[in-house]
Amino acid sequence: MVLGLAHIRALPTSAASDWALRHEDLEAAISEDKAKGLIPFFACASVGTTSSCAVDPVPEIAKVCARHGLWTHVDAAYAGCAAICPEHRSLFAGLEAVDSFQFNPHKWLVTTFDCCAMWVADAGALKEALSLTPIYLRTPANGLDYKDWQVPLGRRFRALKLWMVLRMYGAEKLRALIRHHCAMAAWLADQVRADPRFEVVAPPRLGLVCFRLRDATNATNAQLAAAVNATGKMFLVATELDGRTTLRLVVGSPQTQPRHVSAAWDLIREQAAALLQQELTGAATAATVAARAG
Repeated sequence: MVLGLAHIRALPTSAASDWALRHEDLEAAISEDKAKGLIPFFACASVGTTSSCAVDPVPEIAKVCARHGLWTHVDAAYAGCAAICPEHRSLFAGLEAVDSFQFNPHKWLVTTFDCCAMWVADAGALKEALSLTPIYLRTPANGLDYKDWQVPLGRRFRALKLWMVLRMYGAEKLRALIRHHCAMAAWLADQVRADPRFEVVAPPRLGLVCFRLRDATNATNAQLAAAVNATGKMFLVATELDGRTTLRLVVGSPQTQPRHVSAAWDLIREQAAALLQQELTGAATAATVAARAG
C-alpha cells in the first residue's frame, strides 16, 4: 500500500482562511514530519472542496512543495468544470507550477459517471511509476500504451462519452449551463442572507451555498435537514464546518430551473418555521411544568 490512510496526513483548515489550506501550515507540517524522520513526498491541494467549495492557494502551496521536493497535485473534481468559463479561471491560478491536475466532467459537464480527466506535467515520471513489462506484455511496438499511465492493465473507453458531450453541446452551451447554475446559487445565497433566521456559513462559490439556522444548535440544524429530506421533494446533505452542522445546497442538474431553486428555498423555510415553532412550544411547556413544580 503506497497511499493508504495510515500514510496520509490531513491538515486542518478554519473559517479564518475560508476553509482553504494555509501554505504556512503546510510548510510547518512538512518540517515537522522531516524532524520525525519521515519523508513527505506528495501534497494534494484542492480547488473546490466538497464541504464548502474552498480554494487552496495553489501558487503558494506549489512553491512550498518545490522547496521541499514534493509532488504537487491539485484536486478540482467539481470546480474544475468551471474552468471553461473565463470569469472563473482565476480560481485556478498557479496550475502551471503543479505536477498534476484532475477534475471530473461527470460532476458538472453533463457527462455520465465515471469520467475523470487528469493532466501531468511530466508524463515520463508517471509512466516510470506505473509501467509493467512482464514477458507476456512485451510487444515490438514502441507506441503509446495507456496501461503504463494507470494502475489497472485494462482500460475502458471513458473518453468517448466526453467527446460526444463536447460535440453535441459545444463549449458555449456548456459555459451557459455553468453560468446558469452559478446565477441560481447566487440568488439562493441572497435569499438566505435576507432571512434573519439563517446565516451563510461559507462564501458562496460556483453552484454551492452553505447555510444554517442562525444561533441554533447542531442538533436543530441536523433535524432541519432530516425534515426537508423526509418530504421526498429535495435532498440536503449536511457537513461540519468548524464544528458547526451546516446545510449544503448545490445547483448542478442540467434540468434545474429558477422555479426549482425557489421551491426548494420555500420548502426549507417552511420546515424551519415548523421546527422552530415546535421547539418554542416545547420550551414553553417545559417552563410551565417547572413553574408548577416550583
